[in-house]
This record gives sequence, structure tokens and C-alpha cells, in this order.
Amino acid sequence: MSAPLTNNLPDRTACLALMARYRMPEHIVRHSETVCAVAMYLTGQLIGQGLNLDENLVRSAALLHDITKSLSLGRPLDHALTGAKLLKRLGYPQVASVVRQHVRLSGARPPGRISEVEIVNYSDKRVVHDQISSLAERIEYIRRRYVRSPEASGWVEIFADMAFNLEREIFSLLPGGPDQLQGLVLEKEPQSI
Repeated sequence: MSAPLTNNLPDRTACLALMARYRMPEHIVRHSETVCAVAMYLTGQLIGQGLNLDENLVRSAALLHDITKSLSLGRPLDHALTGAKLLKRLGYPQVASVVRQHVRLSGARPPGRISEVEIVNYSDKRVVHDQISSLAERIEYIRRRYVRSPEASGWVEIFADMAFNLEREIFSLLPGGPDQLQGLVLEKEPQSI
């Protein structure tokens, strides 16, 4: 059974309106919709295994995780932080908390606890552009796109280890393995922004 509805979460229509208001480019909207589809699939599977998760929080955070991504293109801005600040200012502190950790999880997370934060973080790691990929493919994409120094390479290796550990934690709770996401049929609601 799903967790009770959380107060003050934007529904899908409100998320799409925010995406339009903050001029998310269409390719980032498509990426966010695919991340949302993966996150909702995982959430449903985990709820089926008895976890108490808020589907509405997952949906909102997955759709809005890159709300300020276009501001960071070509600039040294942390889009997870700027997105979290924007969403908190708009009155969505729970969504902001998840968005803040969609790139890097807080070190304070209890091991073995899969929450909405981990689901959105992991789901984002499984989508390159608007296509579901393996975690290894996504890590390789990050290496090619962002690694410009030995220091950056070291950070990517730490990031990769954390992502693979999270993948193992999530799928230790589910029948099947990570490959089941490869065949996921994305059922996106037709919405225009």
C-alpha cells in the first residue's frame, strides 16, 4: 500500500506548468518524463514488496529534478542545488529535498533504506537523454561528457561505486534484476507544455 498523500505536492499538471514557466527545453522535458516513468515503475514494484513510499512525491520530484538544468549548461552551477532552492521558494520543500539529492546522495542516508530520494536519484542514473540505459552505459556517458581532469575522473569513480551499490540495494528487494528496466514500455500521458 502506498504512503498517505503528502501535503502540498504539485500534481502532474502543476509540474508540467512549472516546466513551461521555467522554460525547460523540450529535450530536458523528455528526459524528465522518462526518469519519471522509471521512478514510478520502481516505486510500484517496491510498494508491491511492502515498502512505504509516497508515489506523488516520487512523481513530482522525478518530473522536476532538472527544472534549472538549462541554467547550468555551459556554466559551473549545481543544478540540483538551484532546482532545490527554486522549489523550496515555490512552497515545495519535500520535492526540493529529493531534487537536491538527485545527483549525489547525502552521506547521512541510512544504509539499506530505500526512500523516494534514492528512487529518483537511481532513476536519473538509468536515463541517457530520453532513453533507458544500463547503469554502466550512463556512467560511460558521464565520463565522456564531463570528465576533463584527473580530479573529475576520481569523482566519477566514487560516483559510479555509489550508484552500483544503490542499484544492488534496490534490486535486492525486487524479483529480477536491473535489466528489467531495459524492456520497460514507457506509457507517457500525452501532455503538451
